[in-house]
Amino acid sequence: MTTQAIEPSFDLPSAEAFAERLLSIINSGALSLMISVGHRTHLFDVLAGQPVATSQQIANAAGLNERYVREWLNAMVVGRIVSYNPTDKTYELPDEYAAFLTQAASPNNMATFAQYIPVLASVEDQIIRLYRE
Repeated sequence: MTTQAIEPSFDLPSAEAFAERLLSIINSGALSLMISVGHRTHLFDVLAGQPVATSQQIANAAGLNERYVREWLNAMVVGRIVSYNPTDKTYELPDEYAAFLTQAASPNNMATFAQYIPVLASVEDQIIRLYRE
């Protein structure tokens, strides 16, 4: 929060709580995009189909570029969706999470809904133009 003069009626704790909420919304939006990537590349299915594995093993199993798979995995770790063991440099998708993220989880596969976020974002400019015109 800036140190500029604040009105006496300004509720600083409320403002800070709202700023934290906005940051959480933005972070969740970004994580939703990464969930969509994991769904569309079948990375969740690959993770669910094997025991703990390195990013290279996961990339090989998925037929994808290891560098991008590693970045995606790290986003999933930060989002508390995938577990990471720093000693072995291995990743794991808990079964309890796979139950909502894999093709086998249908009709409970919630990752399919994450695809709506990039679709909506792709038409944002058109929607804004409609507001103006």
